[in-house]
Amino acid sequence: MVPEPMIAAAPVHLTDRVKLDLMRLIEASNLTPGDKLPAADELCRQFAVSRTVVREAIASLKAEGRLRSLRGSGVYVETPPPAAGGLSLFMAAPEEIADILDFMEFRISVEVEAAGLAAERRTEVNLLRMAQALAQFRNSVRDKTLASDADRAFHRAIADATSNKRFRLFVDEMGERLIPRRALGASFADEKSKAEFLEVIASEHQRIFDAIAERKPDEARLAMRRHLEDGRRRYREWSLAHDGGLGG
Repeated sequence: MVPEPMIAAAPVHLTDRVKLDLMRLIEASNLTPGDKLPAADELCRQFAVSRTVVREAIASLKAEGRLRSLRGSGVYVETPPPAAGGLSLFMAAPEEIADILDFMEFRISVEVEAAGLAAERRTEVNLLRMAQALAQFRNSVRDKTLASDADRAFHRAIADATSNKRFRLFVDEMGERLIPRRALGASFADEKSKAEFLEVIASEHQRIFDAIAERKPDEARLAMRRHLEDGRRRYREWSLAHDGGLGG
């Protein structure tokens, strides 16, 4: 069973919002490659967020090649490297269902191993964050977000539990693209259908959580694989019907 979270879940979109704020700041201030960003304390005050959020947003933009840091000097605007052949490693936006299916296949190769490592390395704090995301998911069943924010928070918490920052950078760089059902306009015939659909995903998340909590790496990998493969199947079915729900 999922333990009741003792504290409220952190806002899922905070890091993404600060990323956008940073890009707007760069544009509004006419900063060009080589120009220095304001100090972290100033960014915290300007965006009304903690130093941790600012640090995560900057790390994500560095992973995208938009910023670079010099030890003891600060953070500077960088020119993003051109993608080979004009194509990004990851899809730019969830517009083509074929790209979604390819990306889901790629996610399987990354997140299955992340689940196994999380089961081996997780801490009680990691479990609490996963439990918060699970609770947030169930609370989101009744709103219009299709619980995509909470879904991503759960996968982010698993990435954190690997103690390997590359998994977290992968999730952060993907942003909303990680769970694109809302952007693709998933719809349901009625609230009952939507609730049943989200309950299936919640159950899949619960199995992953239980395996990680019990420190069973093989079971965690299997549960994550089934979750992502079922999500890929749901996207494929939606592409054929054009009126079904999406999962991930």
